[in-house]
Amino acid sequence: MRAAAPVDRSDRAGALVASEPPMRVFGRRVRTFESFREPAFRWFFVSTLGQMYSAIGQMFVRSFLVYELTDSYAAMGLVALVSGAVQFVLGPYGGVLADRFPKKSVTQIFQFVGFLNAFIIGTLAILGILEFWHLLISAVSQGILVALMVPARQAMVSEIVSRERIMNGVALNTAAMNIMQFAAPLIGGALLATAGAGVTFYVMAGCYALAIVTMLPIPTVAAQAGRGGGGLREAMGDIADGFRYIARHRVLRMILLLSFCVSVLGMPFQGLLPGFVQDAFNAGPALAALFMTFSAIGAFLAALTIASLRRSGRGKLLILMGVFVGGATLGVAISPWIWLSLPIMILMGIGQSGRMAMASALIQEQAEPAYRGRAMSVLMMQFALMQGGVFVLGITAELVGVRLAVFVVAAALVAALMLFGSFSPTLRRLQ
Repeated sequence: MRAAAPVDRSDRAGALVASEPPMRVFGRRVRTFESFREPAFRWFFVSTLGQMYSAIGQMFVRSFLVYELTDSYAAMGLVALVSGAVQFVLGPYGGVLADRFPKKSVTQIFQFVGFLNAFIIGTLAILGILEFWHLLISAVSQGILVALMVPARQAMVSEIVSRERIMNGVALNTAAMNIMQFAAPLIGGALLATAGAGVTFYVMAGCYALAIVTMLPIPTVAAQAGRGGGGLREAMGDIADGFRYIARHRVLRMILLLSFCVSVLGMPFQGLLPGFVQDAFNAGPALAALFMTFSAIGAFLAALTIASLRRSGRGKLLILMGVFVGGATLGVAISPWIWLSLPIMILMGIGQSGRMAMASALIQEQAEPAYRGRAMSVLMMQFALMQGGVFVLGITAELVGVRLAVFVVAAALVAALMLFGSFSPTLRRLQ
């Protein structure tokens, strides 16, 4: 029996959403939580919390264990580098999977991979035989998981909410990730200190299981780009087709170019933040954690704010969010006082989260359903590029000092964004 033709659910539900009044929270009409009207999105949100706790918590705890086992910063850098390299190489193929297979199925399969990854590391720790190379393989596995699953998971938002709610749904999903950026290291660190690595990784495996189970009530939407057949040659053809589509689509091209610019010049600073805080303020890891906390607060506030916005002037706002990142990085680079730098970190968090949520929402709205997964996979490649940026910025900081290195890349970012604002009417006019 022939399968039914795929339907873009976001377009189908648009008229219904337009007629619905805003939600009421404590008696007031607000648009911030509109996507929670959709039962499927409520399940998706809970699944995001479980998955992101495991993903972010593993990165934090794994780094701690690597240093504990090796007493080497080089080993920590190697773990980050191999994970980023895997994500960069396999990222485009993750977009192909997202377009050729149901996104829910792709997501659940790799969530199960994440469960196995955490469970095996936890078992090795319980048995007392955990070694550095186990953690290196675990980092590679997580890199594969991120590369092949995240494009499908991110693009799912456009399938479970209406088109008018895509920006709202993406922003709320980003808010869930921001919550875990703050909570996962705290909980993971506390578990590691009190219960040990084995129990810590078992809890993370349990959260992956929660993520899998809470995806079950979400309806499965058929693949938008065909049946999903073909081998490596066909997959490479799909990847090339995706890049050609982006190259022809001026709006997508400009959004991705701006995102890569911010990722390469603005995001690497956070990878050097612990060392920067130690050198610039002669402080330890506790203050570095406080810097990260202030950034997470800004990121969470930005996500909720964007979830409340109407669909107008979003191209200018995307550029503005990038300027926030560059300006905040400049401010921290020249600030001599901790009390001034901490509020600036809130601005940096606003810029990073706002830019990511806005870019993700605009790409899902602009791309045709058959190309959404591949377009999102290209956006997700920015995190792999960020790892390379951390390496380059670290080498530069060794040569000229960390404050000057951070100042130069931040100034370059602000200058690039001014060029975007001046010479890209496509972005400025984007609603």
